[in-house]
Amino acid sequence: MRSRGAVLVTGAAGFIGRHTVLGFHRAGYPVAAVDPRPAPGHLANAARWRNCDYADPGVLADVAAGRYATVVHQAGISDTRAPAEPELDEINVSGVLRLAEACRAGDARLIYASSHAVYGTLHDRAPIAEDADTDPTRCSGPLNPYAASKLDLDQQMRTRYHTGLSWVGLRYTNVFGPDETDKGPMASILSQLLRQAAATGHIRLFDDTLTAARDYIPIDIVIATIVQLAEQTVPAAVYNLGAGAAVPFAEVTQWCARLHHEATGGTSLCVELVPNPVPDAYQYFTCADMLAIDAVLPGRMSVSAALIEARANELFDTFRRRPGSTCDPTRTRDRPGGPSGALIAPTGIGRSLGRRGGTDRR
Repeated sequence: MRSRGAVLVTGAAGFIGRHTVLGFHRAGYPVAAVDPRPAPGHLANAARWRNCDYADPGVLADVAAGRYATVVHQAGISDTRAPAEPELDEINVSGVLRLAEACRAGDARLIYASSHAVYGTLHDRAPIAEDADTDPTRCSGPLNPYAASKLDLDQQMRTRYHTGLSWVGLRYTNVFGPDETDKGPMASILSQLLRQAAATGHIRLFDDTLTAARDYIPIDIVIATIVQLAEQTVPAAVYNLGAGAAVPFAEVTQWCARLHHEATGGTSLCVELVPNPVPDAYQYFTCADMLAIDAVLPGRMSVSAALIEARANELFDTFRRRPGSTCDPTRTRDRPGGPSGALIAPTGIGRSLGRRGGTDRR
């Protein structure tokens, strides 16, 4: 068990970063936060905030001088639509390697965000382990420059730091939870669908995804795992971090239908299927093999299907209480739907609905 030295959180104003700051603050750690964006108001007193880039020379100098026991790196370009340009490599790879070197010099543990996107298409609908990331019989590998940047960093960390640095890379699956709406189209698809159902009673899905499935993990489980990794010494490696099970989109749609039906006193949900504009770059199945991290973190909080559904219920309830929601109990209830949509009952999934171009990425 390590002592509770100071923790530096990069990307601290982002979705996972905000929860990371709050998690360490509540656990009793002194927290420093770095992000070019202003500190969120509710976290102003939870950390010492510094408005700059994570690779700012002053930040790296402080890390190298040993001011922090742990650096949790959540900063980076997370847009899966980002082009393969020098900025992507600088922010997601080269800058992180400079941060890693500063951690080595300052004897700080580095915990950084990787992504399940490194695996691309899984050829078998089964959980995939970390060492299969370049096995063409198991997966396609990255489907976009963002995912390629994450795999590049993971591989370089493995090559450069066999010894001399305590580090962990975490390949998040689909992290979801409250306070995610500012991510827009990059928010978890589960959060997007729940928000649509609560706000409008109308959800949109790509027409080839009802048989697709994703591995979802609640944000509180992610943060609890990161705090545990800051306190316990584990082998330096890249680890998957997900639920270890995939929930089909059809089942998520059913959750939305049930929740909307219950919240509106019997109104059905409108589901619209739209063409998928990026089928070749779309992950139709994600599922993380969790054996590696469970072996080094005994007692780690695991994720069940029941827990995912319970957290989804809570998130829907948060969305429906927002002013203007079709589920807002203070609003006159209008029946959703119309000529371009179809209504489904909460006990079944409807057939295809009106079609028009879809532009959002899942």
